[in-house]
Amino acid sequence: MADEDPADDTDELPPLPTLPSGRFLRDDDGPFPDDGDESPPASPPKQKERGRLRIQNVGGSLTFLLQIALLAWGIRQLRSVLARRRQDNALGTGRRVNVMPYRPVEPPLFAHLSPMAVKKLVELDPVPHHLIDVRHPDATRMEPKLFESVINIPETDLRACLQLSAIEWRAKFPSAKKPGREDLIVFLSNRGKRAQRVAAAAADLGYNGCCVLKGGTHALRASFSADAGGLHYMSRHDERALYGHIKGSLHIRVEEWPKALAKDLAAYEKQYHKPKFGTDDIIILHCRSSRRASWAAYLAQDAGFKRCFVYKEGAYGWRLDPTVLPYDSYELGDVPPEPVQFDLERVNFEDAQSELKHLGLL
Repeated sequence: MADEDPADDTDELPPLPTLPSGRFLRDDDGPFPDDGDESPPASPPKQKERGRLRIQNVGGSLTFLLQIALLAWGIRQLRSVLARRRQDNALGTGRRVNVMPYRPVEPPLFAHLSPMAVKKLVELDPVPHHLIDVRHPDATRMEPKLFESVINIPETDLRACLQLSAIEWRAKFPSAKKPGREDLIVFLSNRGKRAQRVAAAAADLGYNGCCVLKGGTHALRASFSADAGGLHYMSRHDERALYGHIKGSLHIRVEEWPKALAKDLAAYEKQYHKPKFGTDDIIILHCRSSRRASWAAYLAQDAGFKRCFVYKEGAYGWRLDPTVLPYDSYELGDVPPEPVQFDLERVNFEDAQSELKHLGLL
């Protein structure tokens, strides 16, 4: 008799329960029937209550949005790193260029100055300014220097140089102070086209006082060889706030004056909240004394405003209003001086009318 397999003595194993295909568990489904339970077939599912909102799967859409956000952030960081490397390579140093926050410059991005206006700017020195020659160094070495205060920064290096820290700027240009965001900067090139590109780039970095020499250095040298021998307040904001102003005057910083003359009617009114003057209007300019106002008058005449006058005594000589205080000159950043004591004067209307008639204003 053959040996019997021990497995033949074991009880027959019951089959494993299976999940019906094409069917998913829901909260209204009952438990699986036990094996061998001969329960009646499940009744059809009850109809869902109307008005119930059930969200079953939102993970995929949120994950996708998160991936897109991370990808955009990564691209932005990569572009920032590459931009800094390009700036470092332009400077020829491995140090990092400092990128400072700034206020965007409103159009026009820069203004044009005539050769006469630039010469008067250097001669009168009415306001802190910077003259930057953006030609190649070889071109500047072949010609005599136009002004002693001119520094040479080639077009390819200027954007990176303007983002240097004050210490790095002093090391690179020991004889020149680093321009501020609101300082007047005049860019020079042979005929002005290169200077216009550089001025637009500087304005893109937040420098609000950019100007271009009209006609370039060729026009400036020609002017050297040809030489034979509304009330507007041109002071700084701090002067106006500390010492008052002549009533009815519109305050425009002299650094803003070139671009103010170039603005169209809508842009001028939007910024200064007054209509822009016309070429036939009478314009009276004044400052603390008359230095800044005199240079502003040259700019206005170059722009076609011929009826432009300068109040030569300025706010210092205005003794008709106790709220307008005379004061001694001081530089921005210095301790403001105490106002000068003065006696109020009365208006002599007869003398004033005769002077206005002599000037053709009455």
